[in-house]
Amino acid sequence: MNATLAEKKGKYYIIIDYKDSSNKRVLKWISTGLDVKGNKRKAEEIMREKLEEFQNDYSYRQNPESDVLFADFIEDWLERSKANLQASSYGSYQLQVKAISKYFREKGIKLLDLKPIDISNYYKWMEKQGKSVQVREHFHVNIRKCLQTAVKADLIPSNPADKVERPRSPKHIAKFYDGKMLKELFDKLKGDRFEYIYKITAMYGFRRSEIMGLKWKNIDFDKNMILVSHAMVQTRINGKSVIIEKDRMKNQSSLRSLPLLPVVKDILLQEKAKQEENKKNFGKLYSTKYEDLVCVDELGVRLKPDTISGHFKRVLTNNNLPIINFHELRHSCASLLLSMGVSMKEIQAWLGHSTYETTANIYSHLDPTAKFNTASAIVGMFGTKENIEEQERIRQNAINKIDEERNLEKANLTKEIEKGMNSYQKEESIEEIDEEIAMLELKLAEKRKARLLKNEQDEM
Repeated sequence: MNATLAEKKGKYYIIIDYKDSSNKRVLKWISTGLDVKGNKRKAEEIMREKLEEFQNDYSYRQNPESDVLFADFIEDWLERSKANLQASSYGSYQLQVKAISKYFREKGIKLLDLKPIDISNYYKWMEKQGKSVQVREHFHVNIRKCLQTAVKADLIPSNPADKVERPRSPKHIAKFYDGKMLKELFDKLKGDRFEYIYKITAMYGFRRSEIMGLKWKNIDFDKNMILVSHAMVQTRINGKSVIIEKDRMKNQSSLRSLPLLPVVKDILLQEKAKQEENKKNFGKLYSTKYEDLVCVDELGVRLKPDTISGHFKRVLTNNNLPIINFHELRHSCASLLLSMGVSMKEIQAWLGHSTYETTANIYSHLDPTAKFNTASAIVGMFGTKENIEEQERIRQNAINKIDEERNLEKANLTKEIEKGMNSYQKEESIEEIDEEIAMLELKLAEKRKARLLKNEQDEM
């Protein structure tokens, strides 16, 4: 392989002479864009650079593993990564890779030919399809991961995703209930079949996977401690909804021991007694497969995480409460702790965040009075008596304004709920169907029990 300069219509061109995979001689012409007059040295420099680039590219193309469609490569990458992924993560990745490979397969783009503009165009296409910036960001992360393995395996010279501007999600401002709203929620929950789940979640700030995976063996009623060491998630794998239990937590900090609050102890003991009563009443119909799980239905069958989330939304809607999602009970716990003066470091330990920064980034905005308190502290140290009194007036006015804004927000949310009530009630979700099936199964079990009792009485 060699390169020479050629003149054509007063311009310098580079001719690269090489043999292709079938050993056939090929001459590749590349324009330098330079006039012949006075540019020979510069043209020679460009020629050397282009020859080096072509040689690098040529060596990659001689590798048959590089000569594949990007769609095939990313599918293979997912299967190779499967052993190192949690089942829930694999399910999420599978859906993303399926969508990515479909798009690029239709384009027919090979791994070596994938350019930054191709990836950028894909994100633009996703946006036109109504995909949120958060979704596009998740897709970008996996495309880059996939291509980075190709770089490490010497299948491509560089990662084209590194030259694409990453879709950036706006900072998520979590919704939450303050202490007053949580008390109102608890009042509305009285008698609800999942009351104990929602109350415990709000008081401990558990993730959904943590409360659903809570086991009786990890609750020490004598030492008054709860060990968070088991999780349950619901995801989709191969197009099917599956429930996965795991003893591996999200991170090391998620594995934590917490004091058993007296109010939670009472709730748990009542639920345990209720489950024992159900086990006695339903006899052989009661499932013993999940008897170590705290969150089970009347027949001892583990509850689906999606069912708990869907039911929570209906509870809020039916009681005209501001709509938050189930995970935002966790944010509500954090906001309550902040309002009571608990430090960020202590909240980090309570919630099981891996770093202090995670806690601060998510929840620092939940205490809008903090900056005014800081200002008051500085004025108290260095200001005059008049300065201190003025700062206190400013602080109090700010607090009053914040309270007014919160009350207005609550009123607006209530109006939105009332408007959406009719349309929401017309929709029947998968979770609602699951609940109806569970209720029918319960009624059937009760009929079976009544029939068994009748038969026993007849035999007597």
